Amino acid sequence: MSKRFRLAAILIASALITAPTTAAEPPITQAQAAAVKFDEPAAEAHLAWLFFMQVVNPTNGLLAFETWTEQCQLNPSLFGCPAPSAAAGKTRTLHASQLLQSLRRKRGITLAVQKGIECNQMQTKPLDGYPPPPNLTAVAQFCEEVYVNDSERDFVEKNGLKTLLGQQAYGAAHDKAVTFPWDAIEVKADWVPASSFTNPFSCPDTTNKLYTETINGTCYALVSLHISSKMKPDWLWATFEPASSITNPNRCDPKLYSTCFDPWGTTSAVPYGKGQTVPQSKPLQELMAGYKLGPVFSNYYLTGVQTQFVDDKSKAIPLGNSFTEFNAGVYPGQASCITCHKYAYFDGKKPAPNHPENNFGGPPKGWASIGYACNKNQKGNCTPVAPNSTSQDFSWMLGLMPFK
Repeated sequence: MSKRFRLAAILIASALITAPTTAAEPPITQAQAAAVKFDEPAAEAHLAWLFFMQVVNPTNGLLAFETWTEQCQLNPSLFGCPAPSAAAGKTRTLHASQLLQSLRRKRGITLAVQKGIECNQMQTKPLDGYPPPPNLTAVAQFCEEVYVNDSERDFVEKNGLKTLLGQQAYGAAHDKAVTFPWDAIEVKADWVPASSFTNPFSCPDTTNKLYTETINGTCYALVSLHISSKMKPDWLWATFEPASSITNPNRCDPKLYSTCFDPWGTTSAVPYGKGQTVPQSKPLQELMAGYKLGPVFSNYYLTGVQTQFVDDKSKAIPLGNSFTEFNAGVYPGQASCITCHKYAYFDGKKPAPNHPENNFGGPPKGWASIGYACNKNQKGNCTPVAPNSTSQDFSWMLGLMPFK
């Protein structure tokens, strides 16, 4: 173990002892975050798991992140949020994937609406040659929620960022940039109903393979969890999936997006591919026991972590969730959380009616999907795409806000 990794491990471990957090605070302090050097994969994975423990920690009968503010609660006029009439009488605001809607619109694909479908149809046809799972029903669908913690919510509200023009005004006084506080956290959860599969799960799932909830009267499974933290200037990006042959059969497939790599939470020191389930490491088992998580979360795995655009050999770092990105329509080999979110800028133009901002959903034509966000050489980021745009600090949620 390197000296740097030992330092990172000590800092992270001490956070559990000296810095107990509420349900919406980061699991380490700002000073500890600043001291962690992100060039050690095991340290990155360790930190990602701390955030996972934080957001799924049972809190008042819910997972911790479910007690935070969902983006449609932050601003019901945000693009893609259900109309008040559609949300009436429901306990949760499940909604469609805004990324899916944006990508399909860019590709000229009509968004079909099926009777009884609350959110989005799943990808039931091959995506750029990659086949969908064979166990989908004709009404296969998935739903999304995006939560922000108290720090991010308060920053958005205090600084008038709930409109694109508000973001532009804020940027005019702050070097054309919105910069979230270090303790901001976003969580994107994908849920899929049992009716989406020919071999469905149940609520509760007695096999302890899937975390399930009955939401608005329907049985759902948690099939993807993206966590992003502003603890570093370019954020920390981590994505988790269950090892389920029903809901996530393509997990870890490098022909789709990326292998899985977790040198801290598993017993494997190298990446592993589709169809492989690597045992959890003893440190992760001990961490889960300390948080008193239910046994079902022992079947959830870290797909990967990003804190940088390229590796030490200047090779682009891919990262994609086999469920989220595939069903949103991201082409195989084109998934990178950090690169996609780097394009979050507001160009000042009024979007078309019922559209998110003009550049929503990743790179424009000719710009990279993985590696540096650039349209020429890959030696650094070239953003913004449009001159004098306002940086939204990697947050596509800001790009979904109404114009005014």
